[in-house]
Amino acid sequence: MTRGQPSGFVVFAKLVRLQFIPVMVAPVALGAAAAWYLTSRFNALNFLLALVGSISLHLAANAIDDVYDHVNGVDSVSDKTFPREFPGWKPLTRGMISLKGGFEASGILYGFSLVVGLYLSLTVGWFALGIAIPGILLSYFYAAPPVKLDYRGLGMGELAIFLSFGPIPCLGTYYVLTGGLSLIPLILSIPTGLLTTSVLLSHDKIFFDAYSEAGKRSLAVVLGRNLTNKLIFALGLVAYLLVFLFILLGYAPVYAAAVLLTIPLFVGAVDLSGRDASPPEHARRTMRAFLQSVTFTLLLSLALLL
Repeated sequence: MTRGQPSGFVVFAKLVRLQFIPVMVAPVALGAAAAWYLTSRFNALNFLLALVGSISLHLAANAIDDVYDHVNGVDSVSDKTFPREFPGWKPLTRGMISLKGGFEASGILYGFSLVVGLYLSLTVGWFALGIAIPGILLSYFYAAPPVKLDYRGLGMGELAIFLSFGPIPCLGTYYVLTGGLSLIPLILSIPTGLLTTSVLLSHDKIFFDAYSEAGKRSLAVVLGRNLTNKLIFALGLVAYLLVFLFILLGYAPVYAAAVLLTIPLFVGAVDLSGRDASPPEHARRTMRAFLQSVTFTLLLSLALLL
């Protein structure tokens, strides 16, 4: 490594967006908490495998997303739009890693996730792989051709995020810990999926102009900033209301009301002013939405364990 060049680990961390691992840890933790709450069962090895397999899949998805955003010219437009606010933010576009290297990194991570899914399907049941494969396909075709879910403007990319960071990891973890299925962990994961979708919508506002210019028709671009802001607010409000519904129905204990502690983060993540904010401000709101989503889910998980 020469002076001024980032290390291999730093490049890898940028490619897979390592700092966002908690957004996948949270729904896995929720699935484990639901397993304990409903069945009092826990298997440390299977939990660890579900966790590392899910994280690997998340990192693979981030890498392949960057690969195809680079191939499709989206990141080149974004890089010219705000080079100062986001220095070195895309390793492919800024020549820190080759396109081949991006594909290889993603392929290795996908392969590891598949191996974990195969092992759990052999030791727990075939449904472990039945949950893993849809997660792999959704994450890959989120940006990859010919499907390119996040480019269609139909909300399919947002639906993929909802499923990939809510029902799929939560139900998958529940299954490998209990060997059975239940609607309750699936239902409990809905608020997490909604809040993670809000993170994506907030993130896409950062790159709104670049996405519009590059032809990436994410839902935020199709709706416009104001409608997207209202949708983010609505998704957050529904997430809180659902938790109280869960308490009333007996799906979660009264301690689940602790999710209200995240309301300050929710308020900081929402912008209903109608003004045109700058990309750095959108980035700050996105980080608050990320923290809200993770903290909300972990508090719900903790409530199930009490």
